Amino acid sequence: MTSPVGVGALSAAAGSPRSVRLPFANSRRVGGAARGLRAARGLRSAAATAGLAIATALGPGISASSLTPDRPAAIRVETSAPHMGTLVRLVLYAPSTAAGETAAAAAFARIAAIEARLSDYRDDSEVAALSRAAAGVPIAVSEDLFAVLAASEAIARRTDGAFDITAGRLTHLWRRARHLNAWPDAARVAAARAAGGFAKVRLDPRQRTVTLAESGIEIDAGGIAKGYAAEAALDVLRGEGIGVALVAIGGDIVAGDPPPDQAGWRIAIPRLDSDQPHWISIAGAAVSTSGDAEQWMTVDGIRRSHVIDLRTGWPVAGRRATSVVAAHGIDADAVDTAINILDDEAGARLLRTVVGPGPGTAGAQALWQRLDPGGTAGVALHHSADWPVIARPISGLTLRGTP
Repeated sequence: MTSPVGVGALSAAAGSPRSVRLPFANSRRVGGAARGLRAARGLRSAAATAGLAIATALGPGISASSLTPDRPAAIRVETSAPHMGTLVRLVLYAPSTAAGETAAAAAFARIAAIEARLSDYRDDSEVAALSRAAAGVPIAVSEDLFAVLAASEAIARRTDGAFDITAGRLTHLWRRARHLNAWPDAARVAAARAAGGFAKVRLDPRQRTVTLAESGIEIDAGGIAKGYAAEAALDVLRGEGIGVALVAIGGDIVAGDPPPDQAGWRIAIPRLDSDQPHWISIAGAAVSTSGDAEQWMTVDGIRRSHVIDLRTGWPVAGRRATSVVAAHGIDADAVDTAINILDDEAGARLLRTVVGPGPGTAGAQALWQRLDPGGTAGVALHHSADWPVIARPISGLTLRGTP
């Protein structure tokens, strides 16, 4: 698969949009997106994502949320910055460039605060401190960490542990294995798998405390934190009076109100077997894609994803990608990881337990793409009945970038 590359790669039809493109926020340009991603340190998803593209309509447009007699149209503002181990992109429509810059800065600050709490790459993070906590001692945690732990526990129970952020020791073991490009010892895999388990973590919502049943439980929130952070950033933008906005953290996208004169934000999801992506349209919803487009290892001719089947302790084999559209970013992010591992029937049951992207949808919606390990049978492709597919846009301003 060839992912869209280059944040600056734009394709546009004729027209002159009222648009402002801001430089990287809180960072310096270091030779484009790829180098910016390498420079960024922070939370990397346990569900590495396929590349995505965001398309919005050309032309000045009218935003209903910003119409006043002396303010006839909104200005499109786009800006990017490295956070959470990837590139964060904001696209918003503001009454002025200054208002857009102020709102974007506040959204980036919120993402940075979440990263500081949830990153398992930082020794000074709240997650790292919790992983060092003694057994049986209630630990007071922030609202952000408690919210992510509570949501993770709920999904872990519904998937019988197929999704579980307490498996940090196992994910960290495989992270090192990918770096060395060598299979770890099977006994070490079994020991790391046994060290986790959502049932070993007790949450007290009244006191907002976390108690570990055993010491040495390591938390890796990479499979859920980006979706949570993207939605939190959108909430900040709404608090600044900007509802027409989109936040993309790698392959996790949360969309607010639709762009001017559009029914929704147009999103391109790369295919495993073609350069031509799958196109969807969303508004007031989130989409997340989990796959092995960027992180995998091949040893002895066997390719394994970075997505780990926690039921066995080993990464899944073969090429696969799953995309989920849901009402909330935290759900889309976690569920796309889970259904990447579950069989189709179990995945469909899980989707029905999640709030869908709009009225009339029977739960969250998903797109499955799977290529057999030998690559001889082609791609098995299917999606939910209400998957928000659209035809490829004929015109538009397209931002392309890899997560």
